[in-house]
Amino acid sequence: MKRCLFAVLSFCFVVAGLFAEENSVRKISLTVDDAVELALRNHIDIQTKAISLERSRREYAHSWNNVLPSIKATGTGTENRTYKDSDTDTISLQAGVTASLSLDLGLASKIKKLKAAYEEGKSGYEDTVRATETAVRQSFYNLLYLKEKVASAKSTLESYQRQYDQTSARAKRGMASELDLLTAQVNLETAKPDVDSTENTYINTLVSFLNTIGMEIKVEERPFVELEGSLDYVDKAKKLDTEKIVESCVENSSEVRALEDKIRTAQFNRSATAGSLYSPSLNASASAFLFNYQNEMNYGITTNVPNWNISLGLSIPLGNYLPGSSAKDTVAALDDTIKTYQLQLENTKKNVKTSVIEKLKNIELSQRTLEARKMNLELAEKSYKMTEDAYNSGTKDLLTLQSSLDKLQTAQLQLRAEQYTLISNVLDLENTLSLPSGSLFA
Repeated sequence: MKRCLFAVLSFCFVVAGLFAEENSVRKISLTVDDAVELALRNHIDIQTKAISLERSRREYAHSWNNVLPSIKATGTGTENRTYKDSDTDTISLQAGVTASLSLDLGLASKIKKLKAAYEEGKSGYEDTVRATETAVRQSFYNLLYLKEKVASAKSTLESYQRQYDQTSARAKRGMASELDLLTAQVNLETAKPDVDSTENTYINTLVSFLNTIGMEIKVEERPFVELEGSLDYVDKAKKLDTEKIVESCVENSSEVRALEDKIRTAQFNRSATAGSLYSPSLNASASAFLFNYQNEMNYGITTNVPNWNISLGLSIPLGNYLPGSSAKDTVAALDDTIKTYQLQLENTKKNVKTSVIEKLKNIELSQRTLEARKMNLELAEKSYKMTEDAYNSGTKDLLTLQSSLDKLQTAQLQLRAEQYTLISNVLDLENTLSLPSGSLFA
């Protein structure tokens, strides 16, 4: 009997241990820096840019192959037979090497164009990394805001539960009406689906975020990730020197830099194309046939006469200088492209300056609003506490208590929403100014 009881207890402990392990193994803590690190390794935009950058680097690193000759090894064999005169029957075998090279004045510009394209690719990759990090940080803090909404909804549910219990107890003593009890019950039951809805929104947004940064999860494995961080991070935002930021925003803008890189690459492309179309080209070729075997089959005479030749030529594309030639149209189209980029650059400089001024104003407004939200929350907390005490003492009715609770919940969410807005605006400004993430926070 004792052995049987011991076996049953052991089995229960093992099952309980496995169950606890199963429920704890998927607990993963994730900070904003962890999320950024994962995204930089796994985000598809960064991986695509990395492939493009490697292609540009390879093309520039191998640009010297433009001065390599084209080298071919050739070998031929023929047998000639005639039906009427066999004296002319022969067998010929030939093997050798040929090389050719063509050079023009556009070669140097071609190499410069490849270098400019590589530099443009590096800037584009850095911009993509920075933009991705900004988006990940903004999404992370948005999740923290949604998490706060879930906590607020649960807190409201607890308050409604407490109100219902209090109202039920008072109704039993004849101190609360049937209408008050029904109202408290409706408030409680209505709050339950609100909690479920808010929590589902948070979970779905979290799953989408984790997929974006490359963390594979299964929805059924809950709880799966616990976010670490707080919207109080906004308190570390630095006081901004708006005048200095506005003065330097154009030169620091990634949009301006991208267009400047495009113009530089287009100019080198134009020089390379014009050099190839208008300049004389030097053509050189050489061939050497060290094995040149011929056998006259009827007479048994075999000869091997090695031979080689070298040729140099200079060609001038006179047709390309004619009015209306396709070459002129090609170069003119490249000039139009450069002019278009230059117009876009001037317009982008104006837009960047305007955008930065707007972002600074939004940040300033958000900072003032945040201070007002803090004061409003403090007032709402005091008001609810006083109303709750008055309700318990019988001097305030249930509707007044409910209204006070609604104001408190609204004040809490407004504060958190404004914290997220300010963080997002500052992160956006950092990205616009091409600053490392966190530069505008202490």
